[in-house]
Amino acid sequence: MFEQETNADAIGEIDELSEIEYHLTVVEFDILWNRRTTNQEQSRMEELIRLINAFEKSRR
Repeated sequence: MFEQETNADAIGEIDELSEIEYHLTVVEFDILWNRRTTNQEQSRMEELIRLINAFEKSRR
C-alpha cells in the first residue's frame, strides 16, 4: 500500500495523511497483525503503528 519510509518521513507524512489513507493504513496493519509475519513485515507494522498513533493524536 504505502512505500516504506523513514521515521522522519513518517512524521512529515502525518500532516498529509488523509482520512482514507489512515483507514487503509489501519487495514494494512490489521492484515499483518492476523498472520505470521517476516522480520520485514514486523518492521512495516512498527512503521504503520507510528503513523496510526500520530494521526490519532493529531485529531484530538
